[in-house]
Amino acid sequence: MDIAEAVQEFLVDHTARGSSPFTVIYYRRTLNNVLRDWLSCEVQELNTFTVNRALAAMADRGVKPATLASADRALRGFTAWLKGVDLIHKDPMQGRKRPKLRPEPKQVLNQEEIRAMFAAVKADKRHAARNTAILYLLLSTGLRAGELVNLTLPDIDWENGLLTVKGKTGVGTVPVDRRTLQILRRYITHSRRATIPQVFVYAGKPLSPDGLGQLIHRIADRGGIDRPVGPHILRHTFATAFIENGGDAFSLKRILRHTTM
Repeated sequence: MDIAEAVQEFLVDHTARGSSPFTVIYYRRTLNNVLRDWLSCEVQELNTFTVNRALAAMADRGVKPATLASADRALRGFTAWLKGVDLIHKDPMQGRKRPKLRPEPKQVLNQEEIRAMFAAVKADKRHAARNTAILYLLLSTGLRAGELVNLTLPDIDWENGLLTVKGKTGVGTVPVDRRTLQILRRYITHSRRATIPQVFVYAGKPLSPDGLGQLIHRIADRGGIDRPVGPHILRHTFATAFIENGGDAFSLKRILRHTTM
């Protein structure tokens, strides 16, 4: 069995165990990325030297420390499973030190950058209502990209101002303010053209996480922001504003659906 086939069997096992789709997608993307030069090799070739070279190659590509640490975690799960089902005799990750992860301040948008993004959205008449609703939701709720694109019409509790979100930590409930609900309702009733349940669509089809990331990047670029901006920076911006305006960390943890403080 080659490594690519072993990765596929590992993903099937996760699905059979009831792991969330987000977990399966994480392992698929991460393992195929870190092991991309070895996928056609036999699984027995996955040893200490192989994983060293795989992680070193990622580091040489200039990935962020958090990305390297994520690849290390995925490899540990995969190699432990390989050892458990007797596809390898020794776990090459066992006893290996984890990559050093130095805490860095989270990037956030300032008020000028936020205004520039809204101005860029307003200038795009064709998608202004949809993209305005997207920015409002990301900045006022801290939704992850996957949670936003998976949002469906029945997930919106208009009366109580709540969203039911489905993400990598399961199903949760997120409060949403009245102004954001107004913007969201205006988009749904006046501009949204679709028969599918997903709230945010493009050409009648659900917006994908990658599509959302590209959209936010384009909006920031059109707003004259000269640094990479994606949905997660808007999540950081929400969290920072929540604390700066007197919110407590325990409530923030619940809203963001983090499993730990």
